[in-house]
Amino acid sequence: MTNILESVAHLFKTLVDNQPEPPINVGEVMDLWKYLAYIEEAIVLEQIGRNTTTDADLLKLLDEAVAICSSQSERIKKVMEVAGIPIPASPGDKPRSEAGAVPMGAKMNDDEIANILAAKLLLVSKECCRSMMEAVRSDIGLMWANLLYEQAKFGAILKEKMRERGWLKSPPPYHPPGVPRQ
Repeated sequence: MTNILESVAHLFKTLVDNQPEPPINVGEVMDLWKYLAYIEEAIVLEQIGRNTTTDADLLKLLDEAVAICSSQSERIKKVMEVAGIPIPASPGDKPRSEAGAVPMGAKMNDDEIANILAAKLLLVSKECCRSMMEAVRSDIGLMWANLLYEQAKFGAILKEKMRERGWLKSPPPYHPPGVPRQ
């Protein structure tokens, strides 16, 4: 069975087989700018979370999230540079600190950190999907598919850990009228 990335890549290749790529358009530029802003903001939040938790599992997840976002940021910057798109200033990294040195009123708890991480992941995944579907250039569409695949893999791991630790926030179950409850 092929994975989703291979399927999407095959789809794009069949649609534009040996066609020259058009110039990047303003919509694609805006998508690159927004996504870059979102993931660089996510890096800052992940670094802050890393500085305020002592939970080994959450630290590992945060380190992985920083690595994914940093890698994606560099790839997007490279695309922007090649296309001649000015790269916006980034917020910069947060220095490492000891979780115990941060006052209780100034730091998030593990549940909050995990849910903020999940919320950011949801935002960037939705942006990847939308940008992939709206991309005119096949290389840009494939890039979005790849970024989405990376985020989805991480999201599956994050959701499982959140469920395991009781951090996953979910609405109450829905019981339609007239259906027996079990």
